[in-house]
Amino acid sequence: MTGGSAGGKGFALKVSPRVMRWVLDSAGWRDGELASRTGISVSLIRQWRLRESEIRMGDLRRIARSIKWPLSAFMAAEPPREAPVAGFRLGPDSPEAPPSKQLCSAVKMAREIQHNARELWEYATGDPAPPKGGPAAAAAAAAAKCTDDPELIAAGESARMGVSGGAAGSGPAGLDRHGRIQLLYAALRDAVESRGVFVAQAGFPVGEAKGLAVVGEGPPVIVVNSADAVGSRIFTLLHEYAHVMLAGGSLCRPAPESLETDGFGSGKAVEGWCDSFASSVLMPRKEFLAALGEEGGRAVGGVLNALSQRFLLSRRTVLVRAIGLSEGPAKRAYLGRYREMGPPPEPGDSAGGGHVPPDVACLNRRGRRYVQLVSDSEEDGLITECDMAMYLNLKARHFDGLRARVWGG
Repeated sequence: MTGGSAGGKGFALKVSPRVMRWVLDSAGWRDGELASRTGISVSLIRQWRLRESEIRMGDLRRIARSIKWPLSAFMAAEPPREAPVAGFRLGPDSPEAPPSKQLCSAVKMAREIQHNARELWEYATGDPAPPKGGPAAAAAAAAAKCTDDPELIAAGESARMGVSGGAAGSGPAGLDRHGRIQLLYAALRDAVESRGVFVAQAGFPVGEAKGLAVVGEGPPVIVVNSADAVGSRIFTLLHEYAHVMLAGGSLCRPAPESLETDGFGSGKAVEGWCDSFASSVLMPRKEFLAALGEEGGRAVGGVLNALSQRFLLSRRTVLVRAIGLSEGPAKRAYLGRYREMGPPPEPGDSAGGGHVPPDVACLNRRGRRYVQLVSDSEEDGLITECDMAMYLNLKARHFDGLRARVWGG
């Protein structure tokens, strides 16, 4: 730290241009936006991106507050090594638009969860290089290849997790469809976490991405878009889990997919495999074909309505599965209905209004497994209460309520 800077007098910090670019780009901020928010000139921000500069601490604090990043991020000598989040399911005519701040925040949270989990593992064991999330995750990660039959892999994973979409229609008496969907999503989230994967939620534009997965050096982390409808999140969760099994990071975006052309973007084979895996878990072949047989003789629309109710999935999702498992006239009829449907509707924001208690929001956002890991580490004396507050971004006065929710079910 030295006196004086391009931004004026006072204490200053020498900041690498690579670090400055990493911080601003990772946060999703453009130079003009940052200049408007902080009052720092665009030309000065661009200068800091291009060459090493001594930057006033006051300017760095304004930037850190604006982008909601720690001031310490600017003190790094080099950007950290981070597992890439690959982009898939891009339409052939879709430009690669810069990610939104909300999506950047979701990626940052996923990497923080991964980093913190590794750190807590080292505190507990003294081992600086844990398996990816422990024995269960080591079994899940890299457990499949695109050349494997997704139906067989899905059957095995369903058995190990103890959850299958085949019984999705069941539930407590009197529970409506939305309630059953909520229960199915919660059960699948717990089941995926039982396989050594952290499952978080964050809200970002649904048209930008449905979910993402980060693998890299540490336990796998999935982030599902909480702004999406719960029924859609169910499919996204299993799709991203398939990416984890293939040991690949992902950023899965809506795209104008087609059953009849190769109009997918890059990663078509991988994305198709992950879709098939998710469909096979949620609509097991044997149960689905039996359900189709029970609906024999009905019009296509009636069949789709019945299967949608039974498996708690959208008509489009069950239609795609029916096309894949049917033959002859039935397959042609389902393909005809698929063409009539046209593109899927724009997803709406399903995030409910009203106040959400901070402990509930923390559990929903970061997931039960991560919250338990942090809470156990604090109770075991591995970290302090202040550390726990930092790991969870939650004030200490909410810890008792959070623990009650975690351990009370």
